[in-house]
Amino acid sequence: MTVFYIVIAVLVLLFGIFSYLNAANWNVLHVLGLFLTFGAAFAYLVLAAAVLRTESSWKKLAEQKDKELNQAVSQVELLKSGRTINTQSGRLESVDSPIDSLAGAKAELERLMYDRGRLWRDVTRGAINNNQVGLTLPPVQSPAANNPGGGAAPAASMQRSLAPDDIVYAFGQMDHPEDPTLTVPAYFIGEFVVRTIQNQNMTVESTTKLDRAQQQTLNLPNQWMLYDKMPVDDHEVFDDMDDAQLASLIRKACSRMGLPQPMQDEVLTSIQRNGETAGTDDPELAVMSKVTFQQDYEVSVDAQTDTAGITQEFEPASGLAVATFLKQGESTKFSKGDQIVLSTSRDPGKSLVDQGIVTVDEKIYIRPLNDFAFQFHAYKSQVEDMRDMAYTLNEDIKMLTEAEGIAKDVIAYREQEKSKLQTDKEKIVYEQEQIAEYKQKLLNFLTETLKVNSRLYRTNQTLVEELQRASDAVLRKLGQEELDKADPDSLTLAF
Repeated sequence: MTVFYIVIAVLVLLFGIFSYLNAANWNVLHVLGLFLTFGAAFAYLVLAAAVLRTESSWKKLAEQKDKELNQAVSQVELLKSGRTINTQSGRLESVDSPIDSLAGAKAELERLMYDRGRLWRDVTRGAINNNQVGLTLPPVQSPAANNPGGGAAPAASMQRSLAPDDIVYAFGQMDHPEDPTLTVPAYFIGEFVVRTIQNQNMTVESTTKLDRAQQQTLNLPNQWMLYDKMPVDDHEVFDDMDDAQLASLIRKACSRMGLPQPMQDEVLTSIQRNGETAGTDDPELAVMSKVTFQQDYEVSVDAQTDTAGITQEFEPASGLAVATFLKQGESTKFSKGDQIVLSTSRDPGKSLVDQGIVTVDEKIYIRPLNDFAFQFHAYKSQVEDMRDMAYTLNEDIKMLTEAEGIAKDVIAYREQEKSKLQTDKEKIVYEQEQIAEYKQKLLNFLTETLKVNSRLYRTNQTLVEELQRASDAVLRKLGQEELDKADPDSLTLAF
């Protein structure tokens, strides 16, 4: 600025000197024209300098605003899609969390709305007839009229989105403990099928036989909440709660369900431990691994087939997304150094570890999520099986009771028969004793008889021998006498 003032001063001096030297040869018009020209040039110089300064300032401001605009456009693109190209570095940038972008938040909202399904609050229970229950839906709210002329709002439609044969899950309704303006489920009542619906009135019927606990909940005065999908379990819903809030929430819910204290402690501990280091006694299903990628890797998450309507979300075998609203449109990519949590006890996580694509940093405990709809039907199936088993056992008990009565009659008869047989046995024993005694007498008599016979036999044997000797002696004597009497000339031989 000082140089500018010096230049102006020099020009003024030069103009004065030039005018003085030429004043003798100029007339008034020349002098007046010169002064006007110099003034105009001086004014032009000042204005040109101001314009240059303004142009430089505005150009700098325009460049700054253009830079801010590019940054704002990049930020808007980042907020919209979750990804953008940095205009300065040219690198791809992404949000830290999927829900930090509009597309991610919209997808998360759609997922939450899909998981929640349709909901009807403030449903009033009517008459109960066996398994059928009469319900009254709240009036349909009329939309606010956007009519500048002040016309009346259009009448609310009485058409309901429910239809016969639709399945709904009923819960008892209560006010939120911290915000009474909100209503939340208090306890589960059961699964029902819509039988009839007309305007606000409808009749539903339990899909299963109501047990004693469900019959008790039917008689409670609370209004109902109806869901067309069973609420899903989630880890993130408990992330923003401290231990005191979580313990209060879980224990109150468990108390409403009538769970004993040990089971309440088990449920609370499983939720509080979520994300902590796994223990050696934790089940395999609840143990996950925090891994780090050692190289770039990508995996396809979308199935090649599509489903018409919401009939199937994922392929049972591969787990790939089948529903259109769940498809990502491209493979999921991981860069070297990225960390994720997955199961390494089975494929595909196990194969990634075996191939060296990822390394395991630590084992952590992840609470297994509950499939409440499956568990409800499994519980009901078990109850029905137990009822069938109880019926079979009761029939068996009845048959056994009848058999026991018959057996008792048989036992009584056999006891009587046993008593008679015992008497007969005593008589037989007595007879056996008498027979044994008589036998012993006979044996003694036989022994004595044998002894006598033995003596007689020996005596007879002696007599036989003596008779034999006497007979031999007589025969020899007779033979000798015959020889003596015989004629010596006779040829007859005497024997």
